[in-house]
Amino acid sequence: MWKLVRYQLRGRRLLYTIGLIIMGALTLYQATRFIWKQDPTQSAHVSMSFLWMIAYFWVLFYAVMTVINIVTYTQDLYGDTGYLVFGLPLRGAEVLGSRIVLLVVDTVMTLLGGMTSVIVLAYLAPGLAQEIRPYVGRFLLTGDYWVMCLGVLAVIVSFMTIMFFGVTFGKSLTNSKKHLGSVFSALVVIAVLWVSVEAGTWLETTFSGWRLYLSPWRNLPIVGSGPQPVQFPLVSPLMFVALGVLAFVMTSWLMDRKLNL
Repeated sequence: MWKLVRYQLRGRRLLYTIGLIIMGALTLYQATRFIWKQDPTQSAHVSMSFLWMIAYFWVLFYAVMTVINIVTYTQDLYGDTGYLVFGLPLRGAEVLGSRIVLLVVDTVMTLLGGMTSVIVLAYLAPGLAQEIRPYVGRFLLTGDYWVMCLGVLAVIVSFMTIMFFGVTFGKSLTNSKKHLGSVFSALVVIAVLWVSVEAGTWLETTFSGWRLYLSPWRNLPIVGSGPQPVQFPLVSPLMFVALGVLAFVMTSWLMDRKLNL
């Protein structure tokens, strides 16, 4: 499995390089905007819009890498590269696991890149450092924050596993008919996501009296202050992770038993 991961990473090296160069340029652009806007007669103050814009850039970068992950997996199923990947002496769980490892690499790269962008912006815009420096230590020691990060990663992996299941299920139904398989894949993914949203809403309503949420920003007033502090629910993500585990098992079984390239 790890040889397959290294092979896939080599094929994406250029994409990573281009993406990181673009994100670095956008970070410097945001810092330049702040420097030109600040009033030298007053203390520097960074609007939250600058931070949200940086976050938006990195989310967009992550979305592009996620789409590439799905597209390349679909090409492996329906294109000539599928014989190279699925012809290896690997079980379905190992092939799917290599894709999840790539997803984790993309996620970690995005998180580290986002942190680097904030550090660069704080260095070039002292107002930001003055606002967050007193709270950095307590914030990084907030257990809810790290649990939330793990939860977000688990939800993303589960979502992608459901997408992989939809594509694999469509392929197993239609053999080599690519367009019909794509339709089945989309229908399966839409159905699973709709059921998960409905079930999540029902569970949130049922357990509304329970304290099933995290407060990851409570030690960072610039985000967590206000009449309604930002909280992270737990019920829906846990249910989504359960669906992701089920989708992983079903996809592995389809790869081993039903997939006909």
